[in-house]
Amino acid sequence: MSSASLSHLVLDTNSEMPLIARVYEVESAEELRSEEPVEEAVAVVAEVEFEAESTRAREAVRPAARAPQAESGPAAKPLEEGSLPFVGQVLAYAPGESLLIQRRLHLDEDLYLADHAFVHAPGVKPVSACMPVLPLTMSLEVMAEAAACLAPGLGLIGFEDVKATRWIEVSDCDSELLNISARVKEVDADGQVWRIAVALQLEGQDMPSTTATVLFSTAYRVDLDLAFGSFSNPYRLPLTGEDIYRERHMFHGPCFHCLTGEIIIADEGAVTDLVTRPPTELFRSISQPQLLIDPALFDGIGQFIGVWAMQHDRYVLPIGFGKLELYRSTPPAGTRVPIRIEIVRDETMTMYANVEIQDGSGGVWLRVREWGSIKFRHPAQVLDFRRQPTRHLLSRSLALPSLAKGVQCCLISKADTQGFDPLLLARHYLHLDEMADFVAKAGVPPRQQQWQLGRVAAKDAVRAWLAARSEQPEMLHPAAFVIDSDAAGQPLVAALEGHARLPRISIAHCEDQAVALAGEQPLGIDIEQIRPHAAGFLESFSKAGERELLDELATEGEVRDEWITRLWSAKEAAGKLLGTGVNGAPQRFEAIAIDGAGNFIIQVRDSDRLINVHSVREGNFVIAYAATETAGASGR
Repeated sequence: MSSASLSHLVLDTNSEMPLIARVYEVESAEELRSEEPVEEAVAVVAEVEFEAESTRAREAVRPAARAPQAESGPAAKPLEEGSLPFVGQVLAYAPGESLLIQRRLHLDEDLYLADHAFVHAPGVKPVSACMPVLPLTMSLEVMAEAAACLAPGLGLIGFEDVKATRWIEVSDCDSELLNISARVKEVDADGQVWRIAVALQLEGQDMPSTTATVLFSTAYRVDLDLAFGSFSNPYRLPLTGEDIYRERHMFHGPCFHCLTGEIIIADEGAVTDLVTRPPTELFRSISQPQLLIDPALFDGIGQFIGVWAMQHDRYVLPIGFGKLELYRSTPPAGTRVPIRIEIVRDETMTMYANVEIQDGSGGVWLRVREWGSIKFRHPAQVLDFRRQPTRHLLSRSLALPSLAKGVQCCLISKADTQGFDPLLLARHYLHLDEMADFVAKAGVPPRQQQWQLGRVAAKDAVRAWLAARSEQPEMLHPAAFVIDSDAAGQPLVAALEGHARLPRISIAHCEDQAVALAGEQPLGIDIEQIRPHAAGFLESFSKAGERELLDELATEGEVRDEWITRLWSAKEAAGKLLGTGVNGAPQRFEAIAIDGAGNFIIQVRDSDRLINVHSVREGNFVIAYAATETAGASGR
């Protein structure tokens, strides 16, 4: 990696002219509604303004609301070799004034979308179920191509006021229609710089997802004056760019792997190399698209800012930038280009960085003023699971006393999923056949949350159980199997190809906590919050002998509340072990022995069945669990 100070390199703007966009022969396009140019474009670029930075940050990560469901759309239309790949059907065109284009984003054609999906489930889920999102930098390419159609004979020199307010997803369907509207916003008095406003909006949405002003001219210009300072406390990151992808610290697939070599981190910023990649794998039908920028390498800017943020326990997604200036055309594929970022604003929810990238030959290729990112903080287990879902559990393994060998217990709370959007969590954990149940519960969010946390805990317990039996480091992906229920409503693991023996499971949830067991034999588990109970509650589910046992352990206060909770929870666990639940008759399950460690012997009325139940306190909750029956009972 070059150690040269990028900010002191001389910009030779006369070395070459800007890349001249191919003039789109729109007058003869069959898609035009008439042969005469229209006076005004049908669509006008929306002027999206933000009242406050916090509003912009919140909007930036809000995905479009839609229920996950499989949809089949029109087949992908092949692109023409050497064409501008995003100039689709022209709906309206006023030469030199405005333009409206419709381009269908299709998973079969736009292969790069598979490498920009938020859910990592290769071979488990189709790409459409993995939340593929159009990268911001690919949106820049889309907008540049549309703007080029209004500026024939001019070349792309940069972008201004780029704002991304929501994701452009192609989720739960094969394709989405993208409306691209452009209008000439301003031409300098001397006619040297054309400013063209462009907006991207998915069909059916009420506002644009991304807006920008695209700059065209006859020559490159140097208007940005970015003063890069010296770095303090620099150190070499133990990971190289290649390691970042190998260990999946970035979710990006191979199309966007552009970080390379050593990475130097400092208090104010960082330095590394990016490598330009050939565009041959971006689209299915063409290998040599005419691109006006390098959207894959530009994505590396956001990735590299993310690497710096990770060293400060923050994780980021781009929301736009103030201005980007180009000083040369894209270097050839395979060129290593040094990049320097400098953090200029680090706020509560957002951060902004100035950027400079060389061209690999000692010159400056581009500069960016205030590349903006929204910041997130995730628990470590969330990050580990999202990076490598077959190597990490999202829930916590719980070592319960007296639990039979091989039985796995997993516990999870809402706090453990901090920063994990519920729908995105569902996409990571649920099989396609389970998504309908999740969506059906959306009308009652607390119930949906409990159901989801219960599924996470159960799937983690099953995955841990199967991995322990196979002695393999890789676990089953949680979305690879289904948690179903039997005729009595008790949960079970649905038949799974390649696994002749599957564990028995039991699931419980209370408030924002869920717990599950997985083991060879029948199991029962329950979780309850410790709280004061109304008068008569204990009498409603217990017998006199049970109340006498509790009196020996505690007579009043919080300790009494805890033992009442333990008794109720023990009965629930015993009922689940039998596969029936308490079924509205808790007095059918009678505690005939209780010790001070929280162990119960529960006798099932009208039978000689005795069930050992253990209970523990976990924070402000009681967990009771049953995994065995006993042949006899101890005295009171």
